[in-house]
Amino acid sequence: MTTPSAKPDLTTIDLDRPPTMAQFGGYIAESAPNFARLVFPFDLRWCNPRGSVQGGVMAVYVDEAVGYAMMATFPDLKTVWTTTSLTLNYLRPITGGDITAIGRVIRVGARTGYVEGEILDAEGSLCVKAVSGLLILKRPDAA
Repeated sequence: MTTPSAKPDLTTIDLDRPPTMAQFGGYIAESAPNFARLVFPFDLRWCNPRGSVQGGVMAVYVDEAVGYAMMATFPDLKTVWTTTSLTLNYLRPITGGDITAIGRVIRVGARTGYVEGEILDAEGSLCVKAVSGLLILKRPDAA
């Protein structure tokens, strides 16, 4: 029988390199309120049998990018959010080179947010266009 793990202490998480970013080798190339640009290296471990980046991996990249755009908008750790919807349109495959994921906060209300994301290949061609809905919350333990 396993014991449930303790709730993570958000003050000790490395926001510049959380586990997902470390796993996929990503880094923050640019960050400002309402915007983030992340870069991920192409890696065959994240590809489908045809050699292009698997769609679920690109969903992770977009979700990370919009999350960092939100973190740049709300850096105080008092506001948290969770993705309620994520829709991706795959426009072209990525088969090599660095991958850029861009996140933009379009609108944040009292309880919901609307964000958009893009994935570009190494040549700067648009490969994925995404939209996402967020539920905005205040941390119960935030002062």
